Amino acid sequence: MFMNISISKVITKHASIQPNNRALICGEDGLEISWLELDKFINKLGNALTYIGIKKGDIVSLYLPNSPEFIFTYFAVTRIGAVILPFNVLFRTGEISYILNNSKAKVLIGSSDEVKKYLVGARDQFPYLEKVITVGKPVQGCLDFYSLIMEASDQLKTVDFSPEDLSSLVYTSGTSGQPKGAMLSHSNLEAIGTLSSVALHINDRDLLLTGAPFCHICFVLSVLGPFMVGAGVATMQRFSAEKALDLISRYKITHFTGVPTMYIFMLEQLKKKKYDLSSLRLVHCAGAPTPVEYIEKIEQHFGVGFIELYGATETSSTISYNRLGHGRKGSIGQPAYGIQVKVVNESGEELPPGEIGEIVVKGPGIFKGYWEMPEATQDAFYGEWYRTGDLGKYDEDGYLYILDRLKDMIVSGGYNIYPRELEEIIYQHPKVMEVVVLGQKDPVRNEVPKAFIRLKDNESMTEKELIDFCSQRMAPYKVPHFIEFIQELPKNPTGKILKRELKTS
Repeated sequence: MFMNISISKVITKHASIQPNNRALICGEDGLEISWLELDKFINKLGNALTYIGIKKGDIVSLYLPNSPEFIFTYFAVTRIGAVILPFNVLFRTGEISYILNNSKAKVLIGSSDEVKKYLVGARDQFPYLEKVITVGKPVQGCLDFYSLIMEASDQLKTVDFSPEDLSSLVYTSGTSGQPKGAMLSHSNLEAIGTLSSVALHINDRDLLLTGAPFCHICFVLSVLGPFMVGAGVATMQRFSAEKALDLISRYKITHFTGVPTMYIFMLEQLKKKKYDLSSLRLVHCAGAPTPVEYIEKIEQHFGVGFIELYGATETSSTISYNRLGHGRKGSIGQPAYGIQVKVVNESGEELPPGEIGEIVVKGPGIFKGYWEMPEATQDAFYGEWYRTGDLGKYDEDGYLYILDRLKDMIVSGGYNIYPRELEEIIYQHPKVMEVVVLGQKDPVRNEVPKAFIRLKDNESMTEKELIDFCSQRMAPYKVPHFIEFIQELPKNPTGKILKRELKTS
């Protein structure tokens, strides 16, 4: 029989070893939570979820901003053997509907404001959803998060399950079809969480802040990584450069993780106001390549070392990173300990240093496959090697470089955006005949969505009209920044739209 090997066991360990040490700081109100308090919160919520009918293997969706409640829920769900499904609090009804219906999630735990706006009036769109629990002001027809916790015991009966059992379902982006749910096991998350603590160069007296949303796979780096060694985490509901720098100064943050866009905004903010950054020891960047010129500015203005990491949802986060004092600007470093990385040609054969091919990965973080998508899962592998879809090369010293992507996925400010999803929503506009969404280079966000629109005959539309239409139906970062109306989309003889020609034009 298996023992309880949930990733939440590390919190129980710290609750025993260092019960009164700081585990969390809520950046919004300064509330501090110790390891013992965190462990008890998790047990109480685990009991509450069990009481309302959640059992091993059930899927619980999480629709919260970065907050203590997000962390309580994440670890409570995994501790009782259920599966946690986090998604972005910026998502709207259409995006939520697809994820909840595809996953068949039984319960959603979400922010009261967002639940009221995007779920309450559309409950008929979520036939598998049995209960909604809200954090914040009471919402009619929903259960209250803290009322459930207050009534529950802080002693939780453990559930036995295998290290290979499903722990988390993280919906990732693709270039065709809808988002895919990457299935991550307990062993996946524990292995890469442990590895991430090494990459972070962090210890049990440190405090980390991240600007990246916890619903992203970056959670493994920015929460599991610190927790593995007993370091604390500060939460910030939504990133702003001013707030991030203020929190670093106020709470003596030692580590910050973010995406390139965040550092660009923070550098601009440092020109406007002075902040005490003396506590910072290290900053990390992931989610998109960082321009070399910005790496130098970050190191200069923050006065600390900079480490760039490379990873993917399907690898449970970290694949490679530049070691402190041993990195090469422009490179994504060398593979993390225990991770194998090759550059291969179209036949899956390994290429020598200097030659460009697809980056493939093997290691303990490789996901179990895409939720109910066996063909997509098969396509994602060369045998045991996961295909990242990224083009890269090694240099003679074993440093890895990303050059481009095989996929059409748009990376904007650290978010992955899949054009097909945006196209499907835009097609709902009664004036639109055809649409193609592509990424357009942006100096701050790396890329932003651009929509090419062919209208129906005798129809007219302004850019503002379409942007307003999109803003009501998708997260703000997905809304096209540029609209181009064209008479005809380029196509091949079979009628397939030639995106490549639009890119080159």
